Amino acid sequence: MDWRHQAACRDHDPELWFSGKPYEQAAALAVCRQCPVIDECRQFADHNNRINGYPLQGIWGGRQYGVKGRPRKAQQ
Repeated sequence: MDWRHQAACRDHDPELWFSGKPYEQAAALAVCRQCPVIDECRQFADHNNRINGYPLQGIWGGRQYGVKGRPRKAQQ
């Protein structure tokens, strides 16, 4: 059986894992922490870090992909 059939996220709205809203990201990460296949999900993401040439986006295996830090404000 494919690990995805055992994933805790399978019964949730997939948009939660691709949201830019902090409270939705926190909810997705909370589901990930309870997932029995979190390691398999993370391995999948690490081995498939590009899809059609584009960097992987969203939350996979309890980790955010494709998120760049905000530039720091210039110190004066």
